[in-house]
Amino acid sequence: MPFTVYRACTIYIVCTLYTAYTIYVLKRPIQALEPCAAERVSMSESTFADKYRPERFSEVFGQESVVTCLSGLIQRGQIGRHVLLHGSVGSGKTSLARLYARALNCEAPEQDGSPCCKRCITCSPCETPSADGAPCGRCPPCKKRRGKTIAGFHEYNVSRRGGELAQVRAWAADLNQDETEFNYRVLFFDEAQVLTREACDALLDHVERPARRVLFFFATTEVERVREALRSRLFDLMIRPLPLPAATTFLRFYAEKQRVDCEPGALALLAGLRKGYPRDLLLGLDRVYERGNSRLTVRQVRDAFDIDQTEMLVAYFRALADGDLTQQTELLFGWRESAADRIRWIKAFLISLYYNNIQYRRVVVDGLIEAIPESARTTILDGFCQRLGLARHAELEPAWRRMLEFWPVSATEADETALGLRVALFHRLVNAGLTDASEGDRPHRHASAPNPPARDVFPTVMASSGFGPPVAFPPCPGADVEAPGFVTVADVRQIINRASFLIQEHRVFFNIACEIRPVQFGVRDQDDGIALIAAFPEDLARQAAAWGGEHFASLTLLERDALGLVGRVVVYVPRPTPFRPTEVDCLARAEAWARDWRGAEIENDSALLFEAAAADEAAALAFHWTSARTLCGGLDPDLEVWDPASAGCRPLGKMLKVKPRKSLGPVFGHPLVSATGLLSDPAIAAACRNRLEPISAFDDRAWTRIVTGWEREEFEERSATREERERELADMWRKASTDATASRAALEACLEQWPADPRARRRRWRGWWGRG
Repeated sequence: MPFTVYRACTIYIVCTLYTAYTIYVLKRPIQALEPCAAERVSMSESTFADKYRPERFSEVFGQESVVTCLSGLIQRGQIGRHVLLHGSVGSGKTSLARLYARALNCEAPEQDGSPCCKRCITCSPCETPSADGAPCGRCPPCKKRRGKTIAGFHEYNVSRRGGELAQVRAWAADLNQDETEFNYRVLFFDEAQVLTREACDALLDHVERPARRVLFFFATTEVERVREALRSRLFDLMIRPLPLPAATTFLRFYAEKQRVDCEPGALALLAGLRKGYPRDLLLGLDRVYERGNSRLTVRQVRDAFDIDQTEMLVAYFRALADGDLTQQTELLFGWRESAADRIRWIKAFLISLYYNNIQYRRVVVDGLIEAIPESARTTILDGFCQRLGLARHAELEPAWRRMLEFWPVSATEADETALGLRVALFHRLVNAGLTDASEGDRPHRHASAPNPPARDVFPTVMASSGFGPPVAFPPCPGADVEAPGFVTVADVRQIINRASFLIQEHRVFFNIACEIRPVQFGVRDQDDGIALIAAFPEDLARQAAAWGGEHFASLTLLERDALGLVGRVVVYVPRPTPFRPTEVDCLARAEAWARDWRGAEIENDSALLFEAAAADEAAALAFHWTSARTLCGGLDPDLEVWDPASAGCRPLGKMLKVKPRKSLGPVFGHPLVSATGLLSDPAIAAACRNRLEPISAFDDRAWTRIVTGWEREEFEERSATREERERELADMWRKASTDATASRAALEACLEQWPADPRARRRRWRGWWGRG
């Protein structure tokens, strides 16, 4: 009996306690519940991109010009502007928009314009956030901000919520009301490229007539899709990718904050894989970072991103060094990358070997390429030297230039068929043609290393020298009497034709014009001065490659005026355009680089004059032809050529509308005009093979057409014709008979179908010679 009573009492007590605990738990506020240990660990391990999102302007890395603009507006009195931020995914557009918005409404901004973060109630964080970090809406800071994370900041993600007129208008109209509590109300449209044309027009009205203290921010990855009328009303800020060295420094800074010790090359490899944008870089670091492991190795990065490019590259280049066509083909077509990516890696490694191991200059081309060990590079170059009978790696320079000049000229390698043709030509060049490239520049040969016989590769191209000989016109008096050392008609022809070719073949314009005076650098000897002038485009080309630019072109003219020797240089460096929106913006950095070029030797500001083109295409085209014609200013103003329109002789300078320069003296012993990169003789010849010679308004004396930009239409025709011909040849290459004679006959029959006169090619625009 006592035991029964004891058991009943025990059951009663347990039930009472359980009921009380259940009531307590059910009545307890949800936000007050403590997470379990596992949840606490999960919550504390936010991504590096979130953990290190910039809270101050000083924490924004590598965007000095944008930060200077925005922080300067805050420092000058929290000035609000309608802003357009554009750049790639992960570049930091949204972070900068939020940072600027917080600074605009901060009650005590810091000296550099950053929001104070915690000193004022507007910037103070929520005191009791929910488990997912959302503001509670009840603490004093949340009440001040009306429950928002950022005071006065309203965000509309266009890709998620829709970019149609009705959706956007309803949201904007409701919020475009006078702001009375904060300095500003900010309406932020993220992913603005999704906005429809009608929605952009509606927002244009709001931007032009905003309510009192209302600002509009926009962020986009495709700025060309935002209506020009709207863009013109906004403060345009471009977020640029970090160059490889800066991206590596960025990663190293945050790796050190995480106390991670990095193997040499690991961060450079990661930087090369993540495109140079902060969020991508931090997400990449997060991906390879192993909690509890303080060491980051190259192998971890390779494994995390499933990289085999470098192993394939090294094996492929060893096959190139050996002249082994079978191995070359098997490796290249067994490579698990797209055709365009394979070519990109080949070009990057060629460039890296050229600068770092042949010219012995330190140039960082790509993080992935940087990870290739020196021993592998040495083995490859040793193989080339042995096959070509050379003593030193430096002697490979002529042969390497031929390989470099082979690749930049084709824009149609994106599919496997075109790749097949292009690779066959490259293998033919490497296996059989490099010997010729090395002759004449060979101070020493290995007597015991004869060159192996050239392999028989099916010929698939017709060579070209680019522009043909000048068209014959009736002679003019004195046309062939030209003073030596001065600009001639042949020089002018070369300048105008190459300037035209740059647009016909690549659809880009000269965007830099420079004037270099060696005497102002302290150089008075003519030969040394000419070498200094020639070094400028060479150095700029290397720098552009280091910035990530794939293409470069320059024309240089040597002259002498009253002040001495002068070099006039016009240059194309990559820049983003509506036609090429993903280009690296080398132009934005070029002027600062030029100001510092050999700066220790500059005696005054007249040593190097620099001018850059505007972004607008019409202005860019005008700059291109103004710069090219300026090179012709030293032409004798009385020198005449035949003009078909008037059926008589007229001054060439007047026909070209060239402004003559006076007080010119001769320059003896050197060509007056030189070209590099895309405009070099080998590059033009390679681009014109398969009877793709360019057309010339200058040669046809079509004076009124020279500066009109017809080349932009011709570019489309050249591209289509090249693709058609390369597909035809690639098909023939695949079906080629083992009978070399029959194969060559089939090829020649194919080539004979293509017109020798470039004006006779089919095209959709009307030429000055009639309908093409």
